[in-house]
Amino acid sequence: MRIALMAVLLFVVLFFRLGAPTFWDPDEAHYAETSREMIATGDWWAPYYNAEPFFDKPVLFHQLQGAAMIVFGPTEFSARLVPAVAALGLIAITTAFGVAALSAEAGLVAGVLLAASLGVFALARYAILDTLFTMFLFGGAAAVAFAALRDRPRWQWAGYAGLALAIMTKGPVALVLCGLTFGLAVGVSADLRRRLLGLRWGAGLALVVLVTAPWFIYMYVRFGQAFVDGYFLDENVRLFGSNRFANQPGIFFYVQILASGLLPWTGVLVGRLADDVRRVVTGVRLDNVDVLLWTWMAAIVGFFSLATFKLDHYIFPAAPAACLLCARALTALDDPARVGDHTWSRLGLLLVGPLLTVLGLGVGYAVVQRLSLPGVAILAPLALTTVGAAMTLSLHARRQAPWMVAGAMLVTYAVVVAAVVPAVERQKVVADVARLVAARAGADDRIASYRLNRWNPSFRFYVDRQTTFLDDPATAAAFFAGTPSFHAVMLRQGYDELMARGAPLKIVAERDGLWITTGRVLWRTFTPDARFVVVTKAQ
Repeated sequence: MRIALMAVLLFVVLFFRLGAPTFWDPDEAHYAETSREMIATGDWWAPYYNAEPFFDKPVLFHQLQGAAMIVFGPTEFSARLVPAVAALGLIAITTAFGVAALSAEAGLVAGVLLAASLGVFALARYAILDTLFTMFLFGGAAAVAFAALRDRPRWQWAGYAGLALAIMTKGPVALVLCGLTFGLAVGVSADLRRRLLGLRWGAGLALVVLVTAPWFIYMYVRFGQAFVDGYFLDENVRLFGSNRFANQPGIFFYVQILASGLLPWTGVLVGRLADDVRRVVTGVRLDNVDVLLWTWMAAIVGFFSLATFKLDHYIFPAAPAACLLCARALTALDDPARVGDHTWSRLGLLLVGPLLTVLGLGVGYAVVQRLSLPGVAILAPLALTTVGAAMTLSLHARRQAPWMVAGAMLVTYAVVVAAVVPAVERQKVVADVARLVAARAGADDRIASYRLNRWNPSFRFYVDRQTTFLDDPATAAAFFAGTPSFHAVMLRQGYDELMARGAPLKIVAERDGLWITTGRVLWRTFTPDARFVVVTKAQ
């Protein structure tokens, strides 16, 4: 029964209607277009976006995404396939590490907690590189840790290879995160110091350099200082330490994201932390697995919290360790000889049922009173409330808790994919207007967008033509006046602004739709908040 539940959960979370929605801007379409241009140019080593060099990340994700597009075509499904498969690999690695380092039950529980987590559901269905990066990063770190913990030195080479692939996915930050983790572990545990320093780090780092350096050298030789400025300085140093973007979250942003993303198990993780702190204070030494898992989380949360630029999914590599710690806390509650060692973990478990119940009641109220959704949507709050109430009333549900919650989340995710996403999709019109432009525009027409902002990558992907992105009114007016033939997309207010400047524009199509992707689209009283227009040259 558990195997069947896990199989259905994995299918729904990772693959059910994976390619149905159009791209959620801006990152999905940006990555997908870069991979498609890689196929079109035949240049598999230098990423380009809109025919310009793209220095945002290394090349591995685009190579894998491009391979999927060759097999399945340049579609949303193929663009999201790599993240979905990578998430499956991450769940398998987390389960395997839990089985090897903890116990068979702890590994299986950690796997189901991760599979049912909000972070996996969101990122595995989003065509960006975070699940692939986390699979390589955590997989590499887990292999190195296993080599040290179990005296299996051959496993360290798999770890170094995983670290190299993580660098080729997202960059040197992978080396920083692993270095911080193992450095902290060496500093706090004498036994781990002996075990970790006994590995062949010099040879391992040489392997990492051997795998990764050729691409960086190639890019520098080909693009020179532009690559140094665009990749190393802009996308790494300045992004971490300079105030390039206003209104960034505070220092505790990632603590809040982690706490929210782990629901309803947040109390269990906090309880395990409190129990472990109490052990240390009373002179009890934590075992090596706990030390490594906590230092992993501390390194990731601490590093990204210090960065000036923050995005919620940056913290995702902490998720496998958080699920392993929760699984260890849950399975440890069975030990009658150490009841007093798990007081806070037990209290955290008692919060799971009430949290699910409150969540279910809140979602139920929204579905019935506020949201315009099909009747099937009521299944989500019913599942959450029923399981939450059952866990709240039962004092013996510990062993079944992960599977009960997974069942409720399975129903919820199925409702989101089958009912909620289509409701949002009906208001996303940029793909439609881009295809209209592609169908109408002649071979000599120039394609442009004016102040589409976050919708520019989606427009570029679906129009499948090199596009001029215009933002300044004077520049845009001059472009339209001096271009013999063109098709462009903009908001109606942008059209009015340019017409006031004398731009020769004629509207050929108009559509109401979303300007920002927002939950308000699900409200019964919602009306589209933008009017998109397709324009061409006025004769």
